[in-house]
Amino acid sequence: MMKKIVDVIKLGESVGRKLSDNATETDKRRISDWDETASGKEEVLEKLSDPDYIQEKTLYYKSFDIAGAWKRAKVRKLAQQKSMHSKMRKLVWGAAAAVTVLLSATVYLFQQDDIVKENVEVHQAIANILPGRGVPVLYLDDDRQIALNADTLDIEGTRGIEVGKKMITYSKDQIEKEEKYNKIVVPKGGEFHLVLADGSEIWLNAESTLQYFVHDIAKERVVYLQGEAYFKIAKNEQRPFKIISGEHEVKVLGTEFNVNAYLGAPMIYTTLIEGKVNVGVVNRPDIGQVLQENGRQSVYNPNNKSISLRHVDPRIYTAWKDGYFIFRYSTLREVMQQLSRWYDFEYEVPDMLLDKYHFSGEFKRFDNLDRVLEIIRSTGIPFVLDIKNGKVIIREEA
Repeated sequence: MMKKIVDVIKLGESVGRKLSDNATETDKRRISDWDETASGKEEVLEKLSDPDYIQEKTLYYKSFDIAGAWKRAKVRKLAQQKSMHSKMRKLVWGAAAAVTVLLSATVYLFQQDDIVKENVEVHQAIANILPGRGVPVLYLDDDRQIALNADTLDIEGTRGIEVGKKMITYSKDQIEKEEKYNKIVVPKGGEFHLVLADGSEIWLNAESTLQYFVHDIAKERVVYLQGEAYFKIAKNEQRPFKIISGEHEVKVLGTEFNVNAYLGAPMIYTTLIEGKVNVGVVNRPDIGQVLQENGRQSVYNPNNKSISLRHVDPRIYTAWKDGYFIFRYSTLREVMQQLSRWYDFEYEVPDMLLDKYHFSGEFKRFDNLDRVLEIIRSTGIPFVLDIKNGKVIIREEA
């Protein structure tokens, strides 16, 4: 039965392409093979040839989440069919097939109508906005600045630093008597992997800055983060590891977790993956929370210095490290913030649109931006795309 439903949907799409003069040979063959005695066939073709009907249905379908509604309709239909007798199924299938062709063909024409409205050049320009282009910069303690591109293999005058593509590894130097700090700035559209002298690993997300120790000889291991990073800390019970973001402080002995502390963001999020962390405020021992369960997250409010705890799906907050975006009922504002940070583009969207709609879904971080935006729109968020002077313009569909 499911195969029949899929076949009929494909038939409807073929009919839609034929009526818009875009039919392929496969479409023509599929339509030709359509049973001449199929119930409702002539009525379907007659309606789909009527411009007034198409316009009416286009306006009607614009008010619905078509993908979601169609999915729910298929589920209901399959459930209902389980209780039908064989003869009744055949009678209903004939009529349902005609209706399905009518629906899917109309939806196809509706979708094509939207695509035509937007200039092809707009989609091409957006498709040319590529991710992963940002080049991180390393700031040494002697004020030298080094672009960490694929050609950077050796840093003159340094010892114990191995530079690879998108990664730096430090080794412990017993000769040094005084700790030094380096800084990595990862711009929009970039990411970086760092291995510290103590063996701890840090993955930096786009638009993030990390100031970190070089030799690992101080009593405490302390780094300073602005932005987002995933930490895998080497265990050392005698020497705690601290991550400081403004007044926010995370203290650990050895564990894995993610810290989201972007400049200007209303909250700082610490998400535990493994082990145990103490979350607190610098020089305020009276304020603090302990995370010791996978999926536990602290939310720090810098305005009143409060720290609350909650359970979350950690994949949503760490997917970026593994090359994915995962959104769960995220506002369009939250979605656009993440996309613009990774694809490195400016955007203009009305505030009402940013906060009005929510999106759930996941895709790879190296997917084409134009495709990503089309996926978001296909879930029922009604917007029109444009691009001016490199800025992506999104406005609500009239």
